[in-house]
Amino acid sequence: MTEDRRSDKRLVLHSPVAITGIDEAGRQFTEPSRLENVSDKGCRFSIGRKIQPGAILGVEPLGPNGEKYPDEYPRLFVVVWVEFRGGRFSTGARCLVEGELSEENSSFAQVSSK
Repeated sequence: MTEDRRSDKRLVLHSPVAITGIDEAGRQFTEPSRLENVSDKGCRFSIGRKIQPGAILGVEPLGPNGEKYPDEYPRLFVVVWVEFRGGRFSTGARCLVEGELSEENSSFAQVSSK
């Protein structure tokens, strides 16, 4: 058995979300997914395309049938790791902190919020 060295607790979830970002080919995408686990600092989900570590993604909560909530909006995460598992890319991402989004990535924040 391996010991989990994380200082934050992770909750196992299967909540529907929409992931928005820029893929390796430079194309903008929005893809439905499900959160696999979540903590105060980050989350893990699987998607069908590979994203580079360091990429900024929008993660928007969805209702049980994939519907958008009127008062919800995408939260920004930075990709920490990506691993190919079971035909999809398992992706670990951490929450961006205030002031962390640089000017070169600020156009993504505008695109993802539309």
